[in-house]
Amino acid sequence: MMQDTRLAQAGQLRLANDFAGARALCEAVLADRPGDAGAMALLGVCAVETGDLAGGRDWLDKAEASDPGLGLVPLYRSILHEAEGDLPAALAAAQRASELSPERFDVWGRYGDLAGRAADFDTAARALDKALSTADAGHPARPHVALRLAGAELECKRLDAAAAALDIAEAEGLAGSLDVLRLRSDLARFAGDFTALTAAAEAWHALDPQDMEARGALAMGLGQQGYYRKAIRIYRPVVDADPDTADNWAALGRLILGARDIDGARAAFDKALSLDPDCAEACFGLARIHTFRGEQEKAIEMCRRTLAIDPGNFEAYGQLSEVSGGRLTDEEVERLETEAARPGMPADRLSIGLFALGDARHRRGQREAAFAAWSRANDTKKLQHNGAVVSAYDRPEQERRTEWLTQVFAGPVAKPSPALEQAPIFIVGMPRSGTTLIEAAIAAHDDVQAGGELSMMPVLFEAFIRWARETGWSGGEIPEDVLAPWRERYLSQYREYGLTGTPYVTDKQPANFLAVGLIRQMFPKAPVIHIRRKPVEVAFSIFRRNFSRMWPFAHDLDDIAHYYALQARLGAHWAETYPDHVTPLQYEALVGDFEARLRFVLARCGLSWSRKCLEYYDVERTVMTFSATQVRRPPSKEHLDSTSPYATFLSPFDAALSRQCVDNETGMWVECDGNAAPDPDQPAPKPGLGGLMQRVLSGRRARDRS
Repeated sequence: MMQDTRLAQAGQLRLANDFAGARALCEAVLADRPGDAGAMALLGVCAVETGDLAGGRDWLDKAEASDPGLGLVPLYRSILHEAEGDLPAALAAAQRASELSPERFDVWGRYGDLAGRAADFDTAARALDKALSTADAGHPARPHVALRLAGAELECKRLDAAAAALDIAEAEGLAGSLDVLRLRSDLARFAGDFTALTAAAEAWHALDPQDMEARGALAMGLGQQGYYRKAIRIYRPVVDADPDTADNWAALGRLILGARDIDGARAAFDKALSLDPDCAEACFGLARIHTFRGEQEKAIEMCRRTLAIDPGNFEAYGQLSEVSGGRLTDEEVERLETEAARPGMPADRLSIGLFALGDARHRRGQREAAFAAWSRANDTKKLQHNGAVVSAYDRPEQERRTEWLTQVFAGPVAKPSPALEQAPIFIVGMPRSGTTLIEAAIAAHDDVQAGGELSMMPVLFEAFIRWARETGWSGGEIPEDVLAPWRERYLSQYREYGLTGTPYVTDKQPANFLAVGLIRQMFPKAPVIHIRRKPVEVAFSIFRRNFSRMWPFAHDLDDIAHYYALQARLGAHWAETYPDHVTPLQYEALVGDFEARLRFVLARCGLSWSRKCLEYYDVERTVMTFSATQVRRPPSKEHLDSTSPYATFLSPFDAALSRQCVDNETGMWVECDGNAAPDPDQPAPKPGLGGLMQRVLSGRRARDRS
């Protein structure tokens, strides 16, 4: 029997809160057809929604007696049970409605919403997805259902599905809404995509500047990208609005620590602990400070205090592993494995735990298990960066950039050197190649202080790339009116980080090896130390560390080999092009005859000899890198070979590097066999690549750049 059209009208009136009109139509239907279950069900839900729960129950009972198979009855019962405060009964009724009326959009939507309220997010996601698929195109509720579906998928840590649902919500009318931006921020945070987090949180904050949650999300995104000063300014009002919350002070302390203000960070963490002695974030912050200051035992103590409060704190496991050399207790390893096995763990947190687990297995001599854990950690990093276990490293783009740099910086440019109160000393090379060691030694000199991995030159290099593209610059002198503001921006770091009072400041940012040509024009007298180390040692050390998305090659041994080859090629080019200012330094030679090589390096930097440089490990200083623990010990030959036990696992790296015109022992760019076969795993040369990269990719003869 077809439904009376008056019931459809009554349903619309009910949705418009015209309950009297809906009742009148239902009563008219019952006057004509006394047993109409649909009319009785509508009368029941109208009664419930106007506060008459007993009357509503009576009407629903009559409707069910008249037609036990009518899906509207359990649907409306779910509203009754919810009004009575019985969420399990409401959920059961909605489930029954979905079984009786699987074609109804509103049934699935209600079932999904109730499941979400019951924290059964998997059921909620399935039901809301079904609601979305049964709703007519253009239905006004579709974007809101898609939004709720995105929230349920995010709770289930199904990031791709959450993103797809958000796309629908935006495309169908909710783009730019607060709810969408809030979920976009949460999605980006779970995925570890801090660029996307910053963009979403900025839009959210712009719409609602008083929302402290928006400020917190924006500060996190900015901080994770290195914009600590701006993040602190954004986050400070959150602390001011709620100064008695320990977590707020701990989060502020993390940002202040990122800005290299050790004392300010300690004060924030101490404040947090005064409010809550069990604030895990504050304990972990103090553990990092102790690590940076070389206070190893205190750092270990604070890591373990953090884990006693929060056994699932993977960052604390990672820090404990770093500072103790992987010396986790059996109980800690077991607990770490348990936490790592939990489903739905965010990729950024999980990867930290897996790297620590690999180090613990390595310390126990369990090499296969260690390498498996590191491999899984790197796969998790790829997942974090790309949403899939695929590399984000763009080989053709890196090749094009290397080729272009060798062309536009083909020879020195005579430029007057500007008068500087402080001058930089640049230390470049692959990550984990020994840059921290040589910086520690140089910075022990009275005329020098360590800048560490300063962030500004990579930013300026990208600005230079954009300028060159926009102006068509193809080599030669860069105008001074372009260089001057870049130079000032670079030197402003010294004031921002308190690096004042000495004639020289070191900068050991590894990415600066790309910018040597630019450096030579910005700072014509600045020395550049290029340190090399046996490639497989570098690769193994990189593969074992939790590198950020700034280093997309770091999560795959083949990618590391490719990147190493380009770095070696470019390093050789800089040494040949600027022989008076670029100094190649072999790590193994430095460790083998430390004083002789150090004297040579200091002379190349224009510095007098100082015995303090030889005994750098006795100088009290803060080191904020992976090498914070190792650099406080004298150089030792025992670290020259860490890879022999893993030779089987690492042999593909050596094989790939051999085909890339790089010496496997020194990492130097060398001549290649003219008959060497091209690497089948490398992409074909792109159209327009010059002869240099053709030689790199084909393995043909290239000049020795040593």
